[in-house]
Amino acid sequence: MALFNGVHYALSSSIQAGRHKELSALLDLHGATSAPPHTHIIALAGSHIEGEYEGSLHVVSDMWYEGIDGQYVSERYYSPDPIMIFSGVVACATDLSQWDLEVLSAGITSLGGQWRTALTRDVTHLFALHKQSNKYQTAMYFAPYTGMFILTPHWFDDSVQLGCRISEIPYLWPDPEVLAR
Repeated sequence: MALFNGVHYALSSSIQAGRHKELSALLDLHGATSAPPHTHIIALAGSHIEGEYEGSLHVVSDMWYEGIDGQYVSERYYSPDPIMIFSGVVACATDLSQWDLEVLSAGITSLGGQWRTALTRDVTHLFALHKQSNKYQTAMYFAPYTGMFILTPHWFDDSVQLGCRISEIPYLWPDPEVLAR
C-alpha cells in the first residue's frame, strides 16, 4: 500500500512554482493525487491561508512531507500557522536541569513541535549545554546522516523572544557562536 494512499491534496498559492512541482512529484510518487475531493491543503510554512479554502480539510505546511521517514506522520505537527514557530521540530535535550526540560518541552509542544525524552531517529533538534553527554556524542556521530541540529537552548529562547523560528547556525555545536559572545 502506498504511503499517501487516500490523500487528495491541493497546493496553496503560497508555494512557489519550483517547490510546487517538487512537492507534487513526491506526493504523486507515494500514492497521493491532486484530484478532488481534496483531503489535504499544503501551504508554505509560516503562511496565512485563511479563507483560501473551505471545509474540514487537513491544512499542513510544506515541511509535512519532509518529516515522513517511510511512515505516515500526523498532520497536527506540521501547521503552516505562523504562530506555530516550532512546527516540524522534533526536539530532545541532554543534561539540562528539570526546570529547563519542562520549559523547553512545554514551549516546543505548545508552539507546534514535538518532544522526545529519548534520542530517537526522528529527532530534528537536540539541545545541549556541553559536549560530555552520551546523547551529545551519539547525535554528533549520526548528524551527518540524519541532518539533526545539535544546538544550545539559546536558540529556543531567541526564537520565542523574536516570535519566529530563526536560523540554527549560530547555535550549533561543536562551536556555537552564541557562546563566544
